[in-house]
Amino acid sequence: MADGEAPNLHGNWDFLMVPGGAPSFGVMSIGFVGDQYGGALVPVRTAPVVLRNVTLAGDRIRMVVASAEGDVHFDGRLSAKGDFMCGTVTYHGGATFPMVAQKRPSTYPSQPQAERAR
Repeated sequence: MADGEAPNLHGNWDFLMVPGGAPSFGVMSIGFVGDQYGGALVPVRTAPVVLRNVTLAGDRIRMVVASAEGDVHFDGRLSAKGDFMCGTVTYHGGATFPMVAQKRPSTYPSQPQAERAR
């Protein structure tokens, strides 16, 4: 990553969250739509859901996941290398649970932020 450029979140991430004390694993795929992020969250035990908003400000990362019951929010921090995030998931009813995600290594040459379509 170039100096001053935001980390590139594009790729597949393994995640673990612990709703109600029960571990929930899965894969989160983040991609570009123009210069914005979007994607999908695919828990092992439930159906895929749309990752419809991802914002990054410094090391703070926020995501909004659409679910049948209402939006689910993630608020966390990104590692300095941009390959690990940890934070809190807040469900539509207000319950909160911890979540961590680690980016899978990839050889895919994703475009730098400065070259993404606007």
